[in-house]
Amino acid sequence: MRSVTHAFAAPCHRLGTLLTIAAAAGTLFLGCSGRPKLYDVSGRVTYDGQPLPAGVIYFDPDVMKKNDGPQGYAIIKDGAYSTAAPGGKGVVGGAYLARIEGFDGRPGQELPLGRPLFTDFQQPLDLPRAPSTQDFQVPRRKR
Repeated sequence: MRSVTHAFAAPCHRLGTLLTIAAAAGTLFLGCSGRPKLYDVSGRVTYDGQPLPAGVIYFDPDVMKKNDGPQGYAIIKDGAYSTAAPGGKGVVGGAYLARIEGFDGRPGQELPLGRPLFTDFQQPLDLPRAPSTQDFQVPRRKR
């Protein structure tokens, strides 16, 4: 009888080990796939026809168009930005609202990007589920 019990015990032990490994792999897979894949967005921003000296661009998901992904953002320097640069975050793609805040690029004691040139430029756009280039032209507001 001992040999029969031993014969069943070894495969059961191996099956238990395999199930434990499969469960751990499944948990790891779910943990990794729980974060959406982010894609980089880069481009140029002009203000009144000139490269924007400094600013911040935000990519807000358009929830009205069923995009509930994370917000993307990047720092604008000398008219260029990239969500892949330090301080940036990519997007998942789909319907977004780009918001841009522009500054004169001359930092002061309390204004690290300089004095505001504008703070309310917005443009809806559809971003691909891939890296992309998006350029923006911000017109000067008439007073």
